[in-house]
Amino acid sequence: MKRKHYIFLIGILLTHLLLLIFLKSTAWPEMSLWPYLMTKGWLPYRDIAIAHTPLMLFNLAIFLKIFGTGILQLKIFTWLLILSLDGIIFVIVRKLWNIKTAFLSVMAYGLWMLFYDGNGLWFDLYMGFMAFLSFYFAKKKNWFWTGIFWALAFISKQTAVWFLIPIGLEMASGKWLMIKRSAGKFFLGVLPVATIFTIGMLVMGILPNFWNWSVKFGVFTLPGAVGQIQSPGLRNFVVAAFPLLVFVPLFLKFKTRNLDLLFWAAAGTLGSYPRFEFFHFQPAVPFLAIATGLFLIDSKIYKKFTKVFAVLYIIGVVYLSTGYFIRNVGEGTRFYEADVESVVLYIKYNTDPGDRIFVVNWWDNLYALTDTLPSTIPWVPQLSWYLERPGIQEKMVEGLKENPPELIIFNPYTDFGLSAYVPEKVYNYITENYKIFQKVDGVEILVQRQP
Repeated sequence: MKRKHYIFLIGILLTHLLLLIFLKSTAWPEMSLWPYLMTKGWLPYRDIAIAHTPLMLFNLAIFLKIFGTGILQLKIFTWLLILSLDGIIFVIVRKLWNIKTAFLSVMAYGLWMLFYDGNGLWFDLYMGFMAFLSFYFAKKKNWFWTGIFWALAFISKQTAVWFLIPIGLEMASGKWLMIKRSAGKFFLGVLPVATIFTIGMLVMGILPNFWNWSVKFGVFTLPGAVGQIQSPGLRNFVVAAFPLLVFVPLFLKFKTRNLDLLFWAAAGTLGSYPRFEFFHFQPAVPFLAIATGLFLIDSKIYKKFTKVFAVLYIIGVVYLSTGYFIRNVGEGTRFYEADVESVVLYIKYNTDPGDRIFVVNWWDNLYALTDTLPSTIPWVPQLSWYLERPGIQEKMVEGLKENPPELIIFNPYTDFGLSAYVPEKVYNYITENYKIFQKVDGVEILVQRQP
């Protein structure tokens, strides 16, 4: 690769980084809390109720153990992951197609991952990284490494199971004997990852807890739980689907060639069910980016109809992208707004590191950001599909009795939405034993009633 290519690539990466810095980001509270508790010796699934598989959390916990816990550290981890995926996309597309398509694909990825709310760490982003590597090895017919990275994707998030569809279609392109051999090599790749993972869970003594929360609950209970299903409105559905229309002219241009990208992208979108959110599309974004690069690379050969389609598509992209940038430039960090910062400062001033507090109906990153600990073990999200499970609220009340919190941070319940759910047993115990001491930006600070 020529020197000017390196300079151009560095320019794209720096531009992407600047966009990540200056556009609104999302610091999901769980991404601060869960690895923070793990750095304090709490074990996932035993001490923390988590419905997802844990590979990303272990990596993030190691990162935070080294560099400390905070919003900036979380952002840096996220941006390093995103920029690494930029580089991986460039290398892979250059090998499978050509350098021009690689540059266009990286630029398209920078646009689409932001559009799909990717400026924040969640399991889909990390899982998509691993799934994309499995795509590369599937294209190279290296089924052992395809199995390795698919297994790593699966222990990053269970929705990686959908990528078995395009992997299977890649295998099905050969003869029956070759399919059997390919499947065998794929299984041999999955086996060491599954073995090491299972042994690790056994050594930590959390395999039954993992099975309970991540499999029984996360796979078979959570998707159908009352309040968990969130379907998109018509507008959100159209906006989310619009970028994927790039596959239409791509198909008309190349026919079945590169059509496999559509299957990989489709598999990456299936994680948006049952809770539709834009960030759940992140595993599909690398394939959408490649499709965009292929679409732009040689527009001269398009037929008249396809050219009209292409013009309308580009106008739509410009419209949606402009709206996104206008709404998000300089908007700070979601879940670390001014009121959150005020409450964090109050807690820090009125507690010592390691003190027990209890956050009710508000953001759980408060524990991590104030170096305090929850009074209840295990820590369970205050959502109906968790707290209505038998015995959960009783355990929480026991924890509050055994480890009385120095402060209870209480955000009053609303009339609708997730913040309207009231866990009756926990709430009754709190109201009977705690009283309002002060309010900070509308959030109530409760202290224990004196006998």
